[in-house]
Amino acid sequence: MQSLTDARERQQRAAQNQSLFREVNERVKDVNDSFHVFTTLSEWVCECANKECVERIEMSPRDYERVRRHGARFFVFPNDEHVWPDAERVVERLGNYWVVEKIELAAKIATQRDPRSDGPLGIHT
Repeated sequence: MQSLTDARERQQRAAQNQSLFREVNERVKDVNDSFHVFTTLSEWVCECANKECVERIEMSPRDYERVRRHGARFFVFPNDEHVWPDAERVVERLGNYWVVEKIELAAKIATQRDPRSDGPLGIHT
């Protein structure tokens, strides 16, 4: 039973950490929107579950919006060390980033914390 508890705690921690990085990227998006005319690529914070990660990912605002449409999805640096298999699965592998989707408890928490949702911590946009 301990391993189930450990997995649930890891899922919860992963979703919370990644949700914080997503909030940072939403602020980055706000700044980028004012410079949209000048740039086609933007630099984003890796949204992996590792709270100490400092990797940056370059992608277009359009690609950012495509990932952001799903409350349980995040983009991470393209490396297995940035994926927590007990909390997420890779759903897309692109050259400079991968898209992961939270599973089980992690999916529920991530969706609730999505600032673009109607969840308790999010605001519908």
